Amino acid sequence: MRVLAACTVAAALLAGTADAAPARSCSAAGLSASVAPQKLPPAAAAKRRAIVAAAVSCDYARLARLAGKSFRFSFGGEASPATFWRNEEASGHPVLATLVKLLRLPYTRNEAGSYAWPSAYRERPSRADWDALVRAGVLTRAAADRQRKGGNVYYGYRLAITPRGVWQFYVAGD
Repeated sequence: MRVLAACTVAAALLAGTADAAPARSCSAAGLSASVAPQKLPPAAAAKRRAIVAAAVSCDYARLARLAGKSFRFSFGGEASPATFWRNEEASGHPVLATLVKLLRLPYTRNEAGSYAWPSAYRERPSRADWDALVRAGVLTRAAADRQRKGGNVYYGYRLAITPRGVWQFYVAGD
């Protein structure tokens, strides 16, 4: 059975279709696809729901389609967000679970007028913004306190969706 599964994955990679079918598991697989309503324009709210649904389904290809062509997912030279996220997950980085958890948190508005998650991704985030990240399991208390005391700047994973429903980025770092 394992040999068959390995052969199927290898064949898909060789055929260039590895991102075409949803994965069987990822860090978001056990999470719920439901999100509480937020005061967002309809297109942004719909995109938020679609992103969460694709993430909990471990559907990398659908996530990449939702991202679009001008989407930023890395500060490196990677060409495909689906491949990048799949590799991150395989390396033990729960990027899809983090994506879902972030979209359940309060948002802020960024400099471009987009809706951005988490609310800690703004100038001078409040203690409540940091606490929300800890409660969601995105950061440990120690990590949140370090970032807060080290300049009060959040550089963890963050994302933004325009009022018209364009998913602009999902990145971490500076």
